[in-house]
Amino acid sequence: MQTIFKDVVVIGGGVIGTAILRKLSFYQLEIALVEKQPDLCEGASKANSGIIHTGFDAPLGTIEAECLKRSRNLWPQLVEDLKIPYIPCGAVMVATTEEEKNIIEGKYIPNAEANGVEVEWVSIEELLETNPAVTSKAIGGLVIPEEAICDPFTATRAYAELAALNGAEVLLGNGVVGIEEIPEGLKVTLENKEEIVTKYVVNAAGVYSDQIARFIGDESFLITPRKGQFLLTEEAVEVSQVILPVPTAKSKGTLISPVVFGGFLLGPTAEDQEDKDDRSTSPEGIEQILKGCEKLIPDARGYDSIRQFAGVRAVCSLGDFVIKPSDVNNHMIHAAGIRSTGLSASPGVAEMVGEKLEEAGLELRVKEEALTEIPNLFSDDDDETGEIICLCRSISKGEIINAFKGPIPPVTIDGVKRRTGATLGECQGNCCIPKIMDLMKENGSQQPLKGLQNSYLTVKGGETSCTTN
Repeated sequence: MQTIFKDVVVIGGGVIGTAILRKLSFYQLEIALVEKQPDLCEGASKANSGIIHTGFDAPLGTIEAECLKRSRNLWPQLVEDLKIPYIPCGAVMVATTEEEKNIIEGKYIPNAEANGVEVEWVSIEELLETNPAVTSKAIGGLVIPEEAICDPFTATRAYAELAALNGAEVLLGNGVVGIEEIPEGLKVTLENKEEIVTKYVVNAAGVYSDQIARFIGDESFLITPRKGQFLLTEEAVEVSQVILPVPTAKSKGTLISPVVFGGFLLGPTAEDQEDKDDRSTSPEGIEQILKGCEKLIPDARGYDSIRQFAGVRAVCSLGDFVIKPSDVNNHMIHAAGIRSTGLSASPGVAEMVGEKLEEAGLELRVKEEALTEIPNLFSDDDDETGEIICLCRSISKGEIINAFKGPIPPVTIDGVKRRTGATLGECQGNCCIPKIMDLMKENGSQQPLKGLQNSYLTVKGGETSCTTN
């Protein structure tokens, strides 16, 4: 099996790993991203609220707070450069009792001010004027005007696509099974027995980041999986902002948030578990969501849900983000323990990881010809591409074909769904999946890649190949 040589290998194809890959693609480096799943964004990055948090409530002096602070300044340009669906709707933390109001005034307002985030207390009358569905029993709320929502998958995919167009290699469906210390740095062994010799490894493996650290004997942190269940409704909810509860010590609580493509998310739960792969939903979890949300919006229990899903967040034993070289070997840089604010903090995390790599000895020379924004690669110049494939979402044949022509094309129906919105409507794909499968076959997709033993997708410089051994 051929040995590959790289300057940096990023492990993990979620929003953190892809943000780091994009950042590194601006430098004269040979870089690669390795992801064991058949597509990007298959972990916590695809199953979250899609909220861009300001960090108003981030614990002072933490790495998390610093990454969120940096990210606030980076998001406006990112949204423009990467064409990320984004709505600056703001958020409001609702106080339903005097005790909760005291917590807001005593904790969250001073914390926000210390973190440099603008907040404002509003009366119940002002709150209901912009969010009529909120309970009239509330006594007011804390408005955070700079909070926003976006599409997490578009952000994750766009990070990686720009990196691929800048020459990064993306290896999908090909997990890491071993890491060995060698004089040149580290040798990474993949599931297909391929070996990558690299100067540095960035450990951005989410709930598996502690296992990646163990490959080099680093036991400095432990990741506990915490499940968060959500439900999605497409009924009209009379709120214009993200509706937040006053958090508990364990969780930010169940919230109600608009979705950039329409509808509203309710959730999540916060269920500690041992299984890092358990993303099942349960009647008990849904009941917990409804019980929490109806405290804020009395009609929440009456909304019809078109979908329920769950994600697993990475809760770190150290209580903060872990962004630093390993104490065992500084050729591994950890970007681990990143829990509920991973999407929001991703630009800042990427910036900090670049600094840690440079401090560890990696030379970062700017690549003058690097792209900084996603170009418009497609045009619908064929009359047949206007055919509507997904009736619920009005997704055309051309939109789906364009997904297959992208720098990192889908290899599963879920991949098509996340790139185009097809199958997300009321029928949940019952009408359009057969047509999508036909288009996948016509356009050379290897669907379903997941489940095909020894099948791997490689993207380099925007060119894609699939290997089945």
